[in-house]
Amino acid sequence: MPTTELARPTSVLALFCGGTDLRAVVDSMRRRLPGDGLSTARMRPRFDLTRATYRLLDSRILEAAATSLNQDVADPFVKWLSRFQNLREAAVKAAPGTDGEELVVLKEPTPFTSSQGSDVVLWVGDDKVATVAFHLELKLELGKTSVAVRHGAIEEVLFAICSATASFTLEGCPKPLWKPEPVALPDVHLRLEPPFTVPLVQVPRPRSPSESPPPGPALKRPPVPGNRRQHRA
Repeated sequence: MPTTELARPTSVLALFCGGTDLRAVVDSMRRRLPGDGLSTARMRPRFDLTRATYRLLDSRILEAAATSLNQDVADPFVKWLSRFQNLREAAVKAAPGTDGEELVVLKEPTPFTSSQGSDVVLWVGDDKVATVAFHLELKLELGKTSVAVRHGAIEEVLFAICSATASFTLEGCPKPLWKPEPVALPDVHLRLEPPFTVPLVQVPRPRSPSESPPPGPALKRPPVPGNRRQHRA
């Protein structure tokens, strides 16, 4: 099976839908909205708008929220890999100024998960009148992963995506607005140009035999990334 070259950046939308246009995804989301849409219940107590205006507002809200699907997958994935302790130790051995090169093999890496909130805020003039909250969930189940480290930086990653899943939901609604079919890519190659420098803040300095070990276990797995974005409509 041919190797998939993962570009940097690669968007969430491109990973799951290839060349599908974002507008087509927004159209499919619109058909999955609750019966009263997004703006009617939030705006009607203060504004008497026509039904067509509410539909237009719903479209603008979805367009703003769906831009979350354009964000890069490769960059946060590499940052997540760089937090593994054994990879950081390899970066010390192959530090800048040396000719060393390290190959780190993660046979059973923990799944990469990213959970992100996204708010679309409705304004009338300088008054914030409503907030519509969305949630993007991304998960990569990984197979054997090999990371090439040179001069203290990640240059290449070869890995298997056993399963990639994603969902985009409206807060308070259990049924996702967007949930593509899972993706599996047995052989994925990611070349980093420029290479990604591995942060070494959590790599302990070498100890002399007389020193006692530091308290607590060394970090073996990175934390789960997550953040919140805000859009204005």
